[in-house]
Amino acid sequence: MENKINLRDGYIKQNMIFMSGMLIAPVIACATTFMKSFALCFVFSLVSFSAILLCRFIPRTIVYTIRVTLYTAAAAVVYIPSALLAELLFGVEVIGAAGVYLPILITNSLILSKTETRFYLEPFDNMLGDVMGFIVGFDIACIVTGLVRELFATGRINGAEVPILFTVPALETTFGGFLFVGIGAGLFRAVYNYRKDHAGAESEDSLADYAEGMGEFLVGKHRHEDKEKIRIYKAAVKRAKTENDWLNMEFLNNKDVLAAFEAIVSEGNELVNSAGAGSAEKTESPAAEEEENGHIS
Repeated sequence: MENKINLRDGYIKQNMIFMSGMLIAPVIACATTFMKSFALCFVFSLVSFSAILLCRFIPRTIVYTIRVTLYTAAAAVVYIPSALLAELLFGVEVIGAAGVYLPILITNSLILSKTETRFYLEPFDNMLGDVMGFIVGFDIACIVTGLVRELFATGRINGAEVPILFTVPALETTFGGFLFVGIGAGLFRAVYNYRKDHAGAESEDSLADYAEGMGEFLVGKHRHEDKEKIRIYKAAVKRAKTENDWLNMEFLNNKDVLAAFEAIVSEGNELVNSAGAGSAEKTESPAAEEEENGHIS
C-alpha cells in the first residue's frame, strides 16, 4: 500500500467534529435545529474556503505571526458579506440566535492551523479537493447533529411533525448538545477503529500516527523522477531563515519507510533539506548514517 495523502481524510479520519474535536463549541451551541445547523454550515463553508484560497497567495517568507494575523484579517473581510447573505437566506432570527459563535468562525483551526501544516504544502489542485473534504466533513457532522437534536428534542424536523416514541427536551440545551457530541464522537471513533482493525492496512496509519507530533506528511512521485519518496514536514522553530524542512527518503515498502523514520527521530536529529540537492542532510549519529546508506537519498 502506498503512503499517499488521502484527500478523503476530512470526511472521516480527521473529521473536525467527531475525530479532531475542532469547532465543537459552535456546533454544541448553535446546531440545535436543522435550519440553524444548515445556516452555520453555510457561513463556515463560505468563510473557510474563501479565506484559505485568498491566503494561499500570501508569501511564505513573511514571519509566521504576521501571516496568521493576515489569515484572520482575510477571514474577517470574507465573513461580513457571508453573514449578510446568510441573513437574507435564513432570516435574522436564525443568524442572530448563533450569537458570538458565528463570528468566531474567522479564527477556526482550518484557517489558522491546517493551512500551515497541510493545505499550503500541497499542490494547488490537490489543496482544493483536500479543503473541500474537510469542509464537507464538518458540514455533514454539523447537519446530522442539528437534525437529530431537533428530532428528539421537539419531535419535529424543520417544523414538520415526526412520529417518535419519546422526546428529550434537554437536547436543545448546551449541556445536552455537549453530551450528544461527546457520545457521537465516541461512537464515531469506535466504528472507525473497528473498520481500521479489520481492514489489515496498518502501515499507512502507523506512519501517520507516529508522524503526528512532527507534522503532516505528503508522499508522491517527484517531477522528473520515477522513484517514490516520502516527504515529512517539520516546522523549523529554531531557525528564522526558513520554516519548511523536508526529509526525502527512497523506500521499497512501508516498513522500510517507518524504520528509517523511527531511527532518525529516535536520535533527535533535525529533519532538514540540504541546499540545492533536494535530499536530507547527513546526520552525525551512526544509526542515522546507517539508515541513510540504506534508504535516505
